[in-house]
Amino acid sequence: MLTTLHHMCLEEFLAARGAAFAPQLVPLTYATAFRLKKLPQGTYIFADLERLSAAELSQAAWLWQQLTLCGNGVRLLNHPTQVKQRFELLRTLHTRGSNDFDVYRLDEHRTPMRFPVFVRSERQHNAVSSGLIPDALALEEFLQEWRGVGDKAGQSIGDSIITEFCGEADERGLYRRYAAFKVGERIIPTDIFFGYGWEVRGLHHTFLVDDQTIAEETAYLQNNPHEAQLRAVFAAAQIDYGRVDYGMVGGRIQVYEINTNPYVAASPLGGEQRAAIYEHFCSNFLAALDALDSRSITPLWSVQPAADSAGHSAGQWRWAKQTLYSALWNSGPSSSYAQRLRQLRQVVLRGRQGRTRMFKKV
Repeated sequence: MLTTLHHMCLEEFLAARGAAFAPQLVPLTYATAFRLKKLPQGTYIFADLERLSAAELSQAAWLWQQLTLCGNGVRLLNHPTQVKQRFELLRTLHTRGSNDFDVYRLDEHRTPMRFPVFVRSERQHNAVSSGLIPDALALEEFLQEWRGVGDKAGQSIGDSIITEFCGEADERGLYRRYAAFKVGERIIPTDIFFGYGWEVRGLHHTFLVDDQTIAEETAYLQNNPHEAQLRAVFAAAQIDYGRVDYGMVGGRIQVYEINTNPYVAASPLGGEQRAAIYEHFCSNFLAALDALDSRSITPLWSVQPAADSAGHSAGQWRWAKQTLYSALWNSGPSSSYAQRLRQLRQVVLRGRQGRTRMFKKV
């Protein structure tokens, strides 16, 4: 799986519940892949595309093309320049009549057709920059103030979009955020998060778990009721691997985003009440990953460190992490492969927690 350096979103899952699958799914950063002289046959998932710059997307497309020359032993998912990014996808779905809400770039100078709206990042996830804004005047006031303080607050204005709010609460006042994976040819329901706020997220203090939500979520995972509609959504997005987040409004699916590098938790969010739901998803998710490819991994060679990484602590950490994962690939498969991968991920997690002594001679 190809990802950006700081968003290897499956590593905690593969070090815990998914450990048995760890030898078959190896994280590889784009920076490392761009430097390699040889790549093995197998399945390549081009993930994290929304976090790549235009130049990086071009490099990724070049890498895709090179891999296609390797013959039938290579399977590729998520073409870097054909996948629709968030704005393009949401605008397309609205134009087609699939989504009832529209999105707007700040430089379009168009007034939203319906309110309330909110402002969020086009590239980042869980990056809502405003509350619900009730009307055009309030939106203009927010944008004027935001442009004035954006740089000081570290807010990214350039990649932000205005999104018309489209959500629906039930008789209990609960909003729902549905999620489902596409892994190759399979659609896998992931979860439903329930919350009293309009922005429902998978955080313990923002979503509700009780007997009623458990029953509804269990039925959702078992019945996969929106499979046909979601296939059409992923086809429109030209995404082979990713997770769609959506709601149901007026009985219609409303797609909020598709994440090409979604996080998978190492244990059930919401505690043991959701353990059976989590296990149901994990079993289907791992089976879908296993169905993608069963070929063994062959060794890689010649990974060069970045020329400007020396002398900068952040650069040194990026180089060290990249080197660790590259070393894993260079070592090739063996009977202790899974154990080495787990140990490597533990080192990376310790480094992320701020420990500076990462290496110890055994």
